[in-house]
Amino acid sequence: MSKRSRPAAEESQPKITITVGGQLFLLDEVKVIIEPLSGEERYIPATCLGLNLDVHGYETDDVWSKDFLKVLIAQYGQDDPPNLGQDSVVNLSEGASIRQGPYVLQTSTGRIFSILKLYEDPNNAFVGGILPDGPLRYKWLEGFNRIPVPSRLYDAEPTPERPLSGMRFGVKDAIDIAGLETGNGSRCYREFYPPRNVTAVCIAKLLNAGAIMVGKMRLCQWCDGQDPLERLEEVTPTNPRGDGFQKPSASSSGSAAGCASYPWLDFTIGTDTGGSIRHPAGVNGLYGIRPSLGLVKSSGLVCTALMDTPGVLTRSAKVAEVVTKVMLDETGTPEANSRGNTRYKLLYAVEQESAEPSETPKFFSQKGRGPEAGTPAGKLFESFVQSLEKSLGCKRQEVCIYDLWRETHPNNTSDDLLQATDNIYKNIVYGQLSRDVVQPFAREYKARHGQPPFIEATTKARLDYGASISDEELQDSIKAFESFANWVNEVLLPHPSSAEGQEIPLLVYPQSWGRPQYRDDLAGLKTRQVFWSGFSVYSLSYCSGCPDFTLPIGEVPFRSKFTEREEYIPVALSLLAPRKMDAALLGLITSLEEEGVLRPVECGSRLYQAKP
Repeated sequence: MSKRSRPAAEESQPKITITVGGQLFLLDEVKVIIEPLSGEERYIPATCLGLNLDVHGYETDDVWSKDFLKVLIAQYGQDDPPNLGQDSVVNLSEGASIRQGPYVLQTSTGRIFSILKLYEDPNNAFVGGILPDGPLRYKWLEGFNRIPVPSRLYDAEPTPERPLSGMRFGVKDAIDIAGLETGNGSRCYREFYPPRNVTAVCIAKLLNAGAIMVGKMRLCQWCDGQDPLERLEEVTPTNPRGDGFQKPSASSSGSAAGCASYPWLDFTIGTDTGGSIRHPAGVNGLYGIRPSLGLVKSSGLVCTALMDTPGVLTRSAKVAEVVTKVMLDETGTPEANSRGNTRYKLLYAVEQESAEPSETPKFFSQKGRGPEAGTPAGKLFESFVQSLEKSLGCKRQEVCIYDLWRETHPNNTSDDLLQATDNIYKNIVYGQLSRDVVQPFAREYKARHGQPPFIEATTKARLDYGASISDEELQDSIKAFESFANWVNEVLLPHPSSAEGQEIPLLVYPQSWGRPQYRDDLAGLKTRQVFWSGFSVYSLSYCSGCPDFTLPIGEVPFRSKFTEREEYIPVALSLLAPRKMDAALLGLITSLEEEGVLRPVECGSRLYQAKP
């Protein structure tokens, strides 16, 4: 049989699902209408052929399958479609056209629908799936605990104007999307406020560049650092690496777990105040990009404008580069010179001489004399740094940040780095988050419902502390923040001048040592303190605002107490550059990936299924 078509009418249709090849699909938009077919009412899988009249390459699409070859849809002028085992052919009339890929034909009406594959979310990374509902506006997919994903065949090849064409992504549910509630990890908050009216600028940029948003990702309440055993209101996402029983980290855990779990998701967007992109990226084995503060415009939850920034989590440096560059404020990101004309200074962050030896130190040991150097992770770090030295054309220079601070710290600050920075994060973040966000919400919620909203116990203790901070204490912490920020930007990682031959300083330190951190660690939870003690390595970027990238450099074996067999867990390193040198650092990690110093990672329990 052969039928001809007419343009699709502008009318809304009820949502209908169909099973094809054992997989569930949602009928999406009516793309074109042909004459109705005789016989009983049926929904028939169909494939639209491209100009080359074959399905070569279709197999790589994760939505299309040979089960869609029941009917071939030929474009106008394709009079001789090949025999691919189809039952029939329909020919689109002149003036009607659709993109190549999988479709569903409704026989009684002649409607031809595009489709969305409804993927399950077994690792609980998503708050929910979403559907477009107008320009830069979305609605929740109701009635299905699944994520709707379109075929990549529908999208044109990337162009300079649309470099992200067809790439799918999810967004942390602390960022505003028009038509959707912003939940901030709190069911009470999500149900209390209406859907947002405006989509955040950084997300609008991604959508305008051709990316396809498929859902919003889980997070801890108020972007805080909660343990899986502390998260009572919503389920904790599953870190897919190793034995599947490892902690996914905290705030951006949904964004990290989703990107590490699902190959149909190309990247995710998280937010980072004190490490909420970088640490989840490390333990989930991903590239985690915290850009320079202020270069990515957003809207949604603001813990503190002094530290917050959205950023990217993905499985390859190249994807990280192209996605992040779309999000950045281009006026603040000078491009790097070619690698051949750039000189680097590689700063290798080391512990103090007096530091207690550890196999998992915050920084490397001086001259590699610590016990960490002999561990599998330590050997991975050393191999990577040696490759980095070769690629950059320079040797590492050991720098002890504690000693450098003691020698060069600003006037009117303590010469003890820990004392100088100890209260910065907890006073500013929880002081401002409590005053500006949570307390106003809690008052409104109690006025309406007669009871306070539910807040996880540890987070509540931190917010209560923030509420107790006086204006004077907050201002003192902001002054300490500014002093440390200026020191990082002027002494540790100064921005290179435009003078010929000026070096770009890069700082490396260990991010994740590949040690098991089991989700059910009750003993660790019992001894856990409300606030972290010691100097935070994350403060180097959250105070200075410099770009801070987490890089997966390999994986090491461990014997799982659950599976009772050898499993593998990621090892990651942090790489920092001067503020607003994001484009240069992005180009560098892409070059390292092209050279094989870094490698794209895969989804699932292992970072790499094949050896290099």
